[in-house]
Amino acid sequence: MTGDVITVLAVVAGIIWLGLMLVSALRNRGGGEEVGPNLRPGIDDQHLETRRLEKGQKAAIAFSAFLAISLPLYFLGETDRQEGFVTEFDEGSVERGAHIVTEFRCFDCHGPLGSGGTSPFIEKRSGVRVSWTAPSLDDVLYRYDEDEVTFWITFGRGNTPMPPWGLAGGGPLNESQVEDVVNYLKTIQVPQQQAVDKTVNAAASQTARLDGADATVEAAIVNQRQVVAEIAQAAADRALIDPLSERAAKVLEGASDGLDTDDDGLSDAAETELSAISAEAMDYFRVVGPVTLDPGTADAELVEEGLAALTAAAEEDPILEPSINSIGAALDGDAISDENPDTDGDGISDATETTITGLFSEASAATIPNSVTRIALDPTKPESVSGVPDATTASNMVGGLETTAINIGVTVDNEDAIREKELGGLDFLLAAREAAAWEIDISSVAESMGADLDEAERAVALFNVNCARCHTAGFSAGVPYTQEAGSGGFGPALWDGRPVVQFGEAPADPEVTDLLIDFLTKGSESQRPYGLNGFGTGRMPAFGEILSLDDIQLLARYLRSGNLAGLE
Repeated sequence: MTGDVITVLAVVAGIIWLGLMLVSALRNRGGGEEVGPNLRPGIDDQHLETRRLEKGQKAAIAFSAFLAISLPLYFLGETDRQEGFVTEFDEGSVERGAHIVTEFRCFDCHGPLGSGGTSPFIEKRSGVRVSWTAPSLDDVLYRYDEDEVTFWITFGRGNTPMPPWGLAGGGPLNESQVEDVVNYLKTIQVPQQQAVDKTVNAAASQTARLDGADATVEAAIVNQRQVVAEIAQAAADRALIDPLSERAAKVLEGASDGLDTDDDGLSDAAETELSAISAEAMDYFRVVGPVTLDPGTADAELVEEGLAALTAAAEEDPILEPSINSIGAALDGDAISDENPDTDGDGISDATETTITGLFSEASAATIPNSVTRIALDPTKPESVSGVPDATTASNMVGGLETTAINIGVTVDNEDAIREKELGGLDFLLAAREAAAWEIDISSVAESMGADLDEAERAVALFNVNCARCHTAGFSAGVPYTQEAGSGGFGPALWDGRPVVQFGEAPADPEVTDLLIDFLTKGSESQRPYGLNGFGTGRMPAFGEILSLDDIQLLARYLRSGNLAGLE
């Protein structure tokens, strides 16, 4: 007998009992009694001890027996009922959390299903717009406990793109909603081994990050030069884009008028006109056209002409310079052979012609704003782009033009202030290239650690993957903005022997607890002491579940070396 059945029976019995009492009361009404029933003398034993009393006693015994049996049975089912309710509540909480994560677009920054991503952000030192590295969420509970994750969601992380989401931090979510988000995050955690493997793969990428640092900085400088150049071009751009945007909006507003062959809500004339407007905008911003090489036709002259056009255009659009360099490098590295033939005999191998065609195509799109798109609506098809209604395609295109017009208008109206700001950003990047604060001398690190080069390289990579986000200023903004390793940011600086001051030297006796290794393994606990004189906030993550003991020991040796950048 389930708890629900017992409850129903109890309710029915109660109703029957109330009914009997009501019937009894109705039978006793009338008779012209002047004294109220409650004021009458009590019934004597002769009248009381009758079958009526016996019936009442039997009914009481029966009801008592029912209660004696049903209540234990109800209790026996209560545990399962409560567990079922908890499961139902948890499932509802997860669903609500998933809805909140979708509504507030958390994965736009943190990557698909929280696998890690980037977020646009204005880097504080330079004023340059950067792609800030956002951490993964699908392994966050291996580093933090639920209370710590709740704290980050509630209060965000200042001086980063992560805003506060909880009411206590100034965000829109109450405590229950934040709890729902945490419950949802619990369901997307990857298996522990996968979390460990992610760290291994990330370490390799950090090694590549250092190897490609110079190229990354040069690309950032070119991009910033392009930003400055576009400020000078903004007035001319506005003269074209404003009327073009207004024309597109007007066409879309009246798009339902006229013949509509495909019955998609856009007239045939509107689809044709909007397609033409998008092409006009695209052609305006595309300062050089693509060059298509045919491995079966001698076309070395096309390459020369294309390079000449790119070189001329690069004087006003520096963003084209990398394409010029890449095409030149492809030509210089071309080696014609039996394995790498030159079918048309123009001195450029077939493979290199294909590569150069791609590079010219990239160059032709480099000067086009992301918000400007080209559409080709077919009046006979309701979805010219598979799966997307033409009305949506047209609306997105017009919205993109309007966004472009607004951005250019803001630039023109605030030209002097914006130019000064962006020139300051360019100066910062040029100075950063000279300082090269991101550089780490692996051989010097190895010497300071008393390790070989492979160990030192891995120690640096482990630090960059797990520690630099908080302990190296500017790290998440990218290589050009990275300050000296261990310079401090969200967390304290780690240079000048601070790890030794806080945790002491590594104990010679293996039986003695190494305070630094213990701290790296378990992280900090809020309001609990750690190390020799530290007091925890709970913000230092634990790495014991995603790093092996060997890696944690290697990381501790690196931190204690006191020479994180290898420059001393």
